[in-house]
Amino acid sequence: MKYILEESSRLAKESNLYLKGIKQGMAIKNVLSNRQFVIFYLKIVQNQRNSVIADITGLTTSTIRTHYSNALKKIRKISKTI
Repeated sequence: MKYILEESSRLAKESNLYLKGIKQGMAIKNVLSNRQFVIFYLKIVQNQRNSVIADITGLTTSTIRTHYSNALKKIRKISKTI
């Protein structure tokens, strides 16, 4: 019985972390423009370099840096409220 309670508690904690991640992801998606989100996703999730992102999006690397920087500013601002 003790094992079942411990396992149940562990699963509840994992579920809460998962839901928190979903909530944060949705908040990020809602605050960023589509272009900022794509650049953020490619850079953070896909671990792509600016030059690769520029090739994918057709933007310059300078524009990629600007959109990424602006995205981070917005994310930092909302992270205080999440």
